[in-house]
Amino acid sequence: MQRERFAQYRWYLLDGVQLTAIALTALGLIPAGAQVFELPGKLALSPSDYVVVQSVHHAWVLFAFAMILASAAIGLHGYLVNRNAASFGWSMVALALVGVAQLVFWVVAYPANAATEGWSVLPADFEMLRRKWEFAFAAAGVFSFAGLLALARSIGASRPFATLSILESIERDAAVRAARMRAQAVDGDTKPAFERAGRQNRAA
Repeated sequence: MQRERFAQYRWYLLDGVQLTAIALTALGLIPAGAQVFELPGKLALSPSDYVVVQSVHHAWVLFAFAMILASAAIGLHGYLVNRNAASFGWSMVALALVGVAQLVFWVVAYPANAATEGWSVLPADFEMLRRKWEFAFAAAGVFSFAGLLALARSIGASRPFATLSILESIERDAAVRAARMRAQAVDGDTKPAFERAGRQNRAA
């Protein structure tokens, strides 16, 4: 009984972790995904206009921390499904892709942001820094999106285990009901009609 209760709580935990991982990954994907579609237009802006546009994006760095939390949630999901080879494998793929997205952002994009003091100054190598920021942020978005797809595959692969658990529960309930019916038949001497007829024929 204790084991069944633990298994039930484990599935509740798994559902919660899966929803959290999806939500955080999708949340972190919002600015990076927008960056992919904005890239051509932003590269065509003059330096002064570009700085004005970038000034409204200062809070976007907070989304990077959402991806850090998403990585933790995906890692926990991988631990919970480690007995399912397919689900665990896709979890590791998702974790790797989200990790690469983070690496691209912090190693390539963020230093460009720091070099321009949050895009408040125009250094001599402004054009190079702008392209580095734009393409790195867009690449991070592509990797994050791929990670979200891999996470979806991992979650899908984890579901058959829940189905098997339900089937086992149904089988146990059916076995209990069958045993109860047999016990009632013996106690009340309620045998099938063909057995009673057989006894009558033998007595005759």
